[in-house]
Amino acid sequence: MKRLLCGIKKYPLFFLFGLFLTGYMVCDMCKYNTEYSEMENRMLAQRPAFTLSGFLDNTFTPKYETYVNDQFVWRDSWISLKSRTELAIGKIENNGIVYGKDHYLFEKYEKADDQRVKMNLRFLNEFFAQHPQPMTFAVVPNSYEVLSEKLPYGLDQLDQEEYIRRIYGEIDAPQVRTLDLLPALREHRDEYIYYRTDHHWTADGAYLAYRAYAESMGFVPVEKDALPGRTDVEGFYGTYFSKCKLFNAVPDVLTYYNIPVTEVTINGEAADGLYDYSKFSGRDKYAGLLRGNNGLTVIRSGNNTAPEEETTRILVIKDSYANSLVPFLTYHYDEVYVVDLRSLPMKMSELMAETDFDEVLVLYNFMNLASDTNIARLRY
Repeated sequence: MKRLLCGIKKYPLFFLFGLFLTGYMVCDMCKYNTEYSEMENRMLAQRPAFTLSGFLDNTFTPKYETYVNDQFVWRDSWISLKSRTELAIGKIENNGIVYGKDHYLFEKYEKADDQRVKMNLRFLNEFFAQHPQPMTFAVVPNSYEVLSEKLPYGLDQLDQEEYIRRIYGEIDAPQVRTLDLLPALREHRDEYIYYRTDHHWTADGAYLAYRAYAESMGFVPVEKDALPGRTDVEGFYGTYFSKCKLFNAVPDVLTYYNIPVTEVTINGEAADGLYDYSKFSGRDKYAGLLRGNNGLTVIRSGNNTAPEEETTRILVIKDSYANSLVPFLTYHYDEVYVVDLRSLPMKMSELMAETDFDEVLVLYNFMNLASDTNIARLRY
């Protein structure tokens, strides 16, 4: 005992560190597994089942390491401490997310996957060639391209404006119009058109794109002031925050409009309106818009007052950016069909054969267009 006390006096930091590790290990062993991280907006790894074969072929160890990294005790507090420490020493990037001006977060994006872009353009051109309907193809620039003045000095990002111009030049179908959204968005770059903590545009950004689309079609856009029931949902932390966990990030305000509709179906099942209101009280608030990224959503409304003898239909092939834009289209079409290729429950060829569409709108944000592996489903 005397030697132990002498050792503690001589090496106090060593013994304190050992005591800390022992205590932390005990707390970690007593901790229940967490299934979902509210801070990161993702499911956490669970304890993998041990098998001798998995241990020998080294498939068990990486899974267990992921599990330990996801489940250690006080994980969110340690993440917050890491964020504070890095910001204190002047670091302006974490996990691929850079810290911009006015509390904006941006994804570091220096190079696109040229091969994937080339493949996706081939799939799109094949789809365009197979169907004679009038179509519009719109690529949405991501926030850093529009809000470039908020980027950290010296950050070398991919020039999306030039790349989108090249993409449009590769479209080889006479009935397809390309829609350049960059001018309309840049004109309002001083407004709240992209979220600070998320990769999506806001309802105001989506409205600008809708207005540009409507004018390109010869429609009179519905004025924003005339839209019913604007609702603001506070406390939204998006995907960029989930990646970097910046401790002093300023939450966003998510906005939606209570546009009246008569019927909404999702994959053939009736749904209660355009929005999943339960999502607005959780972390992933954006998932409440259009009730998430469902395979086939059909919206019917009486908002279209144009004197048409027959029902007008538009097909929107999209990623999640369109979820905040689609409701505006009900003012110009009686039926709006919305397809997300990631979960479409049927073949595109079947949908195109069984439904007559007056117009097709293909809307993808640039980063998703450059990485999505589901666009190939347009061919089937």
